[in-house]
Amino acid sequence: MSESPTALFCAGAVKAGTSWLWDYLSGHPQAHLRSVKEVQFFDRLEAGSLAHRARRLGKEIGPLEVELATGNPKWPGWIARQIADRQELQQVMLAADPVAAYRTYLTEGAGGKRLVADMTPEYGLLPVARMRAISALLPDTRWIFLMRDPVARLWSHVRMLTRRTKCAPEDFARVAAGKFEEVMAGQAEDVTLRSDYAAIHARLTEAVAPQKRLVMFYERLMTEQGVAQVTGFLGLAPHPAKLEKRVHEGVPLPMPAALRARARDWLAPQYAFVAETWGLPQEWEAHPELRSEVA
Repeated sequence: MSESPTALFCAGAVKAGTSWLWDYLSGHPQAHLRSVKEVQFFDRLEAGSLAHRARRLGKEIGPLEVELATGNPKWPGWIARQIADRQELQQVMLAADPVAAYRTYLTEGAGGKRLVADMTPEYGLLPVARMRAISALLPDTRWIFLMRDPVARLWSHVRMLTRRTKCAPEDFARVAAGKFEEVMAGQAEDVTLRSDYAAIHARLTEAVAPQKRLVMFYERLMTEQGVAQVTGFLGLAPHPAKLEKRVHEGVPLPMPAALRARARDWLAPQYAFVAETWGLPQEWEAHPELRSEVA
């Protein structure tokens, strides 16, 4: 093992278990994860918008400081840590050598722990050259790509976007249907890109050595076998997981059958890609009611 810890990066997908995995690894005694799950560094570096990310972090700090100042926050230590990490990240974004500053941020305080991580799903959309640069950040850098039943992931993503509109509860179904129509009409490029498992996997395959990347299905992640696969891949000792725990549960809303059929047609290439590459998971073929939601 090298003196520096293993660095883990996540290639998504959004609404496919990345928050659950981050939560699990945050509690692992051999892992050192900062309190900001999605650092959003390399995507902003690629876009030339690190200063914008720094301003955004400043906006996040304000409400946390207010909560801490009330004198009765639920987890004062955790909130104080989130404030400190965001303040440090602001300096990373504005540093003369931001990559070196980011590396320090990621590993600072790790001590003898074996793993650090940045679970930013957007990294799956980065070009191959940037993925290769990330893979050279530390001597041992690894990637995980989580995939979920494409229709279930899409509907969860749509509902997440709907929740962000802060519409009235009685309007939620109508607004969600409108968001879905935007996706079908090609007016939600971000959702389209994140739904393209084949393209994300192709970039990872070109950029990252086979032994340094792991592909997993969301439906199998939160099982004893799934957790064992993750810890084995990362070189971590077995550690109990709260398999029943759900993180960032979405607003419950069953997907109408008509929308589901259209989504299945739209996403047919993704089902075909997974079937040809790994075999279609039984859980996908079953097409459950699509009510269980985690990020």
